[in-house]
Amino acid sequence: MTPFFTLYRLFLRNQLTTGRLVLIGALSAIAIILGFATGASDPFDPVETATGVVWFFGIGLMVPIISLVLSSSAFGDLQADETLVYLWHRKTPRWQLAAAAWLAPATIAVPATALGLVICALLITGFSAKVFFGTLLAVVVAAIVYSAAFTLLGLLFRRALIIGLMYLFIWEQFMARAGGGAATLSINTYPSSVLAQITDVELFLADRSIAVGLIVPIVLSILALVATSRRLNRMDVA
Repeated sequence: MTPFFTLYRLFLRNQLTTGRLVLIGALSAIAIILGFATGASDPFDPVETATGVVWFFGIGLMVPIISLVLSSSAFGDLQADETLVYLWHRKTPRWQLAAAAWLAPATIAVPATALGLVICALLITGFSAKVFFGTLLAVVVAAIVYSAAFTLLGLLFRRALIIGLMYLFIWEQFMARAGGGAATLSINTYPSSVLAQITDVELFLADRSIAVGLIVPIVLSILALVATSRRLNRMDVA
């Protein structure tokens, strides 16, 4: 597995740019400020309020945006500076290249989003076990599946960041909220359902069972990694 970890370290090092770290820090600071301000307002139902904030700002905006910025650049940066060809010609299984490109941004996205949002939730509720574990699990699930999906997107399209933002703001924030099939195709509904089921707070379109909320993102992540590997096998990089 040494080639895999070499690839992983390469992708991880490429992720750590000043601009991305500033974005993560800014969104984390906003989450903590939201938690402090909301908690200081003495909400009538702290659990419901904290769940709503985590759902709207965290799973709806912070997690997918950070995952998109990080993951779409995993292959995107290499294609932009024309260095992907050097990795592509190495005698490394394509699945390892795909997995390393997904794991590196996910390694950053998971703790970067989970820490700020857990602190946000705890500032509103004090220590609530169901809010703590609900927030943590939902954020981890969301970051993993979004990272896998946006890694594939970054390989397929030159303007993956713009396409990803269109998906997040047009599809997930507007089209999916109409319900029906559009909601089924929204990644957001699955980690949101995990959060709603654990905290016992009703959230809009978060009506899946916790099993579905966990299994579907895992399946989607695997499919995205398989598709990324197949695309690497078939594309002409040179």
